[in-house]
Amino acid sequence: MKRAAMNGFLVCCLMATASIASGIEYAADQLEKGNPGGAATSLKSFDQKGVKGAGKEISVDVWVKDVPEALITAGFWLSYDTSKVNIVKIDVYDGTAQPGPWDNAMSRVVANPGGPGAYMVIVGNLGTVKPDKKGDIIIARVQCSCRDTCTNPMEIKPIQGFDTVVGGNGKVFDTVIKPAAFTIHGK
Repeated sequence: MKRAAMNGFLVCCLMATASIASGIEYAADQLEKGNPGGAATSLKSFDQKGVKGAGKEISVDVWVKDVPEALITAGFWLSYDTSKVNIVKIDVYDGTAQPGPWDNAMSRVVANPGGPGAYMVIVGNLGTVKPDKKGDIIIARVQCSCRDTCTNPMEIKPIQGFDTVVGGNGKVFDTVIKPAAFTIHGK
């Protein structure tokens, strides 16, 4: 009887742990009018469709959402249609251009790592970065411009062949983190 109860308890614990980890995802917060963005002041609207009235140039904060533990590294692979979108700049929340929790010595932004239409962003912290009260951690601000109407989605996902999102206890979340896709203009 004790053994059956113990096995049942272990199964429940494993299921709870799996459900917590499976909720982690990337999120894009388009900085529409009235949303200053940033770790402390963002409205975190986490838009997937284009923002009404978006102009030719917008800024988007990239977050890891519903993070179950503090992280030592994070980052993302951003892919986009070069015929429609131009990346003006990407600033990491590492205290250099944007105030934030990441160590600037461990931050990297690489343009076109696999050819045109991609950016790779890597951040780290020699300690750990704790999620905010809602369980989210900010990574970077992407500023982009449209050559026309930008209705094709831009995708944010883990970097292939690299342990991108790693918890303070060494857990790699890359296989369970949900990618994010967003458009600048709605269809």
